[in-house]
Amino acid sequence: MATFDPVEETRRLLRQAGRSPKTANSYLSHIRRLVNTFGKRAVSLESEELRQYLEGLVEESKSLSYINQAQSAIRFLYTKVLDKPNPLPGPGVVSKKVPLHGIFSREEVRAILLNVQDVKYRLALMLVYSSGLRVGETAYLRRKNIDFDRMVIHINDRPGKHIRDTILASSCARLIKDYLNTRTDESSYLFPGRGRSSYVSARTIQRAFAESMLAAGISKHSTLGWLRHSFAVHLLEDGTDRRMVQSLLGITTPSMITPYLKLAKNRDPLRVLSPLDRFFS
Repeated sequence: MATFDPVEETRRLLRQAGRSPKTANSYLSHIRRLVNTFGKRAVSLESEELRQYLEGLVEESKSLSYINQAQSAIRFLYTKVLDKPNPLPGPGVVSKKVPLHGIFSREEVRAILLNVQDVKYRLALMLVYSSGLRVGETAYLRRKNIDFDRMVIHINDRPGKHIRDTILASSCARLIKDYLNTRTDESSYLFPGRGRSSYVSARTIQRAFAESMLAAGISKHSTLGWLRHSFAVHLLEDGTDRRMVQSLLGITTPSMITPYLKLAKNRDPLRVLSPLDRFFS
């Protein structure tokens, strides 16, 4: 008996439904991504898991159109291919719920970080904000990628391929050293999960963020990705060149920096740090 392949079955039904090649390719790409993320469970996920998956795309700074396409592909898979009820009813599950490029004020960022009780997760959230990391990049960050001499973080993808470099805040560097001194395991990951070769899940970091938001009394309907967005906006407000911010974020399309520029209402190029101040800071 042949094994059920959700991608191939989706391809067959899309062709049967007369969908355009562009739509078909988009749907198939999203179904492949879903299968790569969840494996065999991709065809039996609960609505809440699918909502969390879509919110994860927000964390990765995917565009609104990309997220809406993913949502449409998931609906097609479940209703047409699997013949199940629509797991994502209503328009724009994510886009209506969370502004894609919302930010926190500096005071809110401080309150969030101060209200994380576990040092491990406080450090994880600090890195998201201070270095502009995505939550996934934070989760599978390795010890060897922290360059204390150059005050740089070398960011790799999940398999270990180098993506970009970003800044390492001195406050984070001190905390990382203290944190590593308390570790007794031999894991190569900065934030190990259960088992020697595993790393903490992005969902666990997101949970720590949600708990810190609650403890800080911040009621904004936000996501962890807002810390990364705040990193970009606060750098722009402090006079950092937009191309540098784009590089630190790992954004390849120049137009994708535009939302951050619009949010940087207090932008002032003259707030950039004078080189003389570095001698005495």
